[in-house]
Amino acid sequence: MKPRIDTNLSISETPDKWVHSACILCSNGCGIDIAVKDGKIVGVRGNPDHPVSFGHLGPKGEHAWVANNTRERGTVPMIRRSKQEALKPVSWEEAMDFFIERFKQAWTQGHQNLACYSSGQLTVEELYTLGKLWRAGLKSANIDGNTRLCTATSATGLMSNFGCDGPVASYVDVDEAELLCLYGHNVAEVQTVLWERMLAAKKANGGRIIVFDPRRTPTVTQGADLHIPVRVGTNVALMNGIIHLLIKNNWIYQDFIDAHTVGFASLKAVTDRYTPERVAEICGIRQNDLETAVEWMASTPKMVSTVLQGFYQSVEATASSSLVNTVHLLLGAISKPGAGPLLMAGQPSAMSNRETGAGGSYPGYRNPHSDSQMRDLCEKWNIDFETFTPEVPKDILTMMEAAERGEIEFMWVMGTNPLVSLPDQNRSERIMKRMFMVVQDPFIDTETVSLADIYLPASMWGEKQGCVTNADRSVNLLMKAVDPPGEARSDFDIFIEVARRLGFKDRDGAPLIPFKEPREAFEEWRMISKGRPCDYSGMSYELILEMGAVRWPCNEKYPRGCERLYEDLHFWTGIDQCETYGVDFLTGRGTTRGDYVDPDGKAFLRPAQWRRHPNPVSAQFPYLLITGRVVYHFHTRTKTARSAVLNSHAPQPYIEIHPDDAAELSISSGDLVEVTSPNGRWEGVAMVVDTVRPGDVFIPFHYGHGVLAANQHTWYARDAVSQQPHLKSSPVALRRLSFGAPQPWLLERLKELNGHSIMPFAARAYEGTVNREV
Repeated sequence: MKPRIDTNLSISETPDKWVHSACILCSNGCGIDIAVKDGKIVGVRGNPDHPVSFGHLGPKGEHAWVANNTRERGTVPMIRRSKQEALKPVSWEEAMDFFIERFKQAWTQGHQNLACYSSGQLTVEELYTLGKLWRAGLKSANIDGNTRLCTATSATGLMSNFGCDGPVASYVDVDEAELLCLYGHNVAEVQTVLWERMLAAKKANGGRIIVFDPRRTPTVTQGADLHIPVRVGTNVALMNGIIHLLIKNNWIYQDFIDAHTVGFASLKAVTDRYTPERVAEICGIRQNDLETAVEWMASTPKMVSTVLQGFYQSVEATASSSLVNTVHLLLGAISKPGAGPLLMAGQPSAMSNRETGAGGSYPGYRNPHSDSQMRDLCEKWNIDFETFTPEVPKDILTMMEAAERGEIEFMWVMGTNPLVSLPDQNRSERIMKRMFMVVQDPFIDTETVSLADIYLPASMWGEKQGCVTNADRSVNLLMKAVDPPGEARSDFDIFIEVARRLGFKDRDGAPLIPFKEPREAFEEWRMISKGRPCDYSGMSYELILEMGAVRWPCNEKYPRGCERLYEDLHFWTGIDQCETYGVDFLTGRGTTRGDYVDPDGKAFLRPAQWRRHPNPVSAQFPYLLITGRVVYHFHTRTKTARSAVLNSHAPQPYIEIHPDDAAELSISSGDLVEVTSPNGRWEGVAMVVDTVRPGDVFIPFHYGHGVLAANQHTWYARDAVSQQPHLKSSPVALRRLSFGAPQPWLLERLKELNGHSIMPFAARAYEGTVNREV
C-alpha cells in the first residue's frame, strides 16, 4: 500500500501544532496527527510513516474528531441520591465522597457484590491500573470489558490451539498473501484502511479473496473472487467440511502435523462425517463453491485468514474460530511470511484489555489455575499469594444475571454504552435500573448515563496520554493534544483517586497503586509483561514514537518488535506456560491441571461437532435477524453521530429485506416496517436488496434505545467458552406499517450494497483495482 496523507481540517490557516496519535475507531489503529489551534482540535491528518496505515485514514478517523468539541461533553460530576431525583452538578470532592460511601456499603455484602465494566477505548495504562485495583485490591472476579462483545472469541480461539492469546500473523503477512480468506469479516466497512491494504496486496501478488458471510456485503461486491454465503449458525459445519476435503484429498502437510501438533486422529474422526454433500445442505451453499474454496487453500501456500464478528457473535464462536487456526496447521501455512491466521479484534484497545487483565484474562496472559504463574504475579505486585484468590473473571452477561438475582448491587461503567450494545436491551435496562450505577463517560447524553446515580466526566482521545494495541499486536502511543473540557478528568486519574481513597496496600504497607502518571504505569506494565507472550519489556514511549508503532513481543530477542509469532513453531502450550488448560467447546467445562495432557510446545487440533441453531425460526417468528455494522458509524454512535458528515450517510436505522420476502409482504424500499420478537419491537425504513439470504433480515445495531434498537431482539445466549453473546441471529416477525419513498441517503446505501457505487469515503481503496460506477 502506497503512502498517502489523508487530511481533514476545519480551518484554512496553519494549525499551531500537530500532535502524534492514532485513530481508535476500529481495531486497525491507524497513525494520525492531531491539528491544534487555540487549544482546540481542529482536524487530523494521516501519518505516512506509520507501519499500519501509511497515512491513510478511514471515514471515521477523518471525521469523528469533531465529537471532542461538541456541547454534549460532560464538564462537571453529577449525582442523584435517589432514583426519583434528576442528576445534579456537584464538586469532584462530593462526587467521590458519594462514590466511596456507596462502594463501601455494597462491599459490606462481599467483594462480589460490586461489578466493573470497562471499554476497549481505554489505554494500556488505564486498563492495567483498573485490573490491578480490582484484582489485587478488591480481589473480585466481577470485571469485564465491552471487548466481550467484539473480541473475546479471538482470545479463546487462539488459546484453544496455541495455549495462549496473541494474534499469530500481522498486516505484513497480508501484504505478502496470495489468498485472503475472510470469515465473517466485512472488512470493507469495519476496517476501510485494512481493506485498502488487502486490495493492494491482491493486485500486487495476483491474489484472490474468499469471503465467508451470509450477507453479500460491500466486501463481497467490491473485492471478492468467491463468496460463500454460509447460512447463519453453521460455521462449525463449514469448517469441518473444509477440513474433511483437505484430509480426503491428501492436501494436508502430514510431516508438519506429526512434528508440531497433537490431536489429528480425533479431528479426522469427527470431520469424516462432514462430506461436501452434507455440508452444502447444512450451510445452504453450493457444493462446487466449497470444493473450489478448499482447492484454492490447498494450492496457495501464502494464505492469510481473518476472522471477526460473523464467527465470533455466536454460540459456536470459539469452536469455529479455532477450526480456522486448525486449517492453517493442517496446511503448515503458519508463522512464515504471507501465511497465518489473524483472529481480529473490534477495537484498537481490545488487545490491551486482554493483555493487561482488565477483562476475561489475567495480566500478561497468565493462567489463573497455575500456582506458579499466580505466585509470579503476586511477587511482582508485592502481595501475599496465600490471601490472593484468583478466579476466572465473570463475563458481563453473567454479571447481569447475578444482578438480576440481586447478587450485585453496584456497577461501575466506563467508556462504553451498554444500554445500547448489550443484548436483550429491555431486559438489560430493567437490570441496570435496579443497581447503583456509576457511569464514567466523555458525554453527558448517552443512554447509559441516563441511568447513572453518579456521572463522572471523562476526558477522551486527544485529551490524555497512553498506549493502545491494535489487532495485529501493534502498540500505538496517543499523545495529549488539548486539555479536556471543564473539570473532566482522564480515566487514569479517576482510577488513581479511587485507589487512594480505598486505601489498598501491598504487603509492605505501601500503596498498591504506587504510580501517579501514565508513563509510570507503563514502566510497571513492562515489568509485569516480561517473559510472557505479550512482552513489552523492550518497549518505550520513545521507541513507539520513532517507529510509529511497535508489535509485541518487544524484548532482548526482538528489540524493535516482532512481525509474527511462533516462527520457531514452538507454541505456548506447555503446562507451566499456557494461559489455559482447555475448555470444552460445547459445555464450557474447563480441564484441570491434573487432566491436562502437556503437548510440550505442540499446537492442539481440537475437533468440534456442529450443533443446531439455539433460536430457530417459527410460524410466529419466521425470519432470522442478523445485526451488524455500517461504515459510517462506530459502536453506539456516541462519537460518529456527532459528525454531520458521517451521520448524513446513515442518519437512522434500516432493515435489509430480500426481494422475495419483500414481495410476499408487499414491502418496498422506503416503507416503514415493524419488527417484533419475544423481546421487543423495532421500527424503521425498509431496504429491499438481495444482500441477505431469503428468510434473513439485517439491521445495524448502532442506533440507540427503544424502537430504534436492534438489540431489543437479541438474546443472552452465548458461546460456552468465550461467553461472547449470540448477536447474529434472532427469530423475528415483519410487517409493513406504512408506505414511503426512499430518501436520498437510502438510495445511496442501496447503490453501495448493490455494488453500483463505492462508499464515498472508501473510494480511494478501490481505484485501479475494480470496475466501479460512480
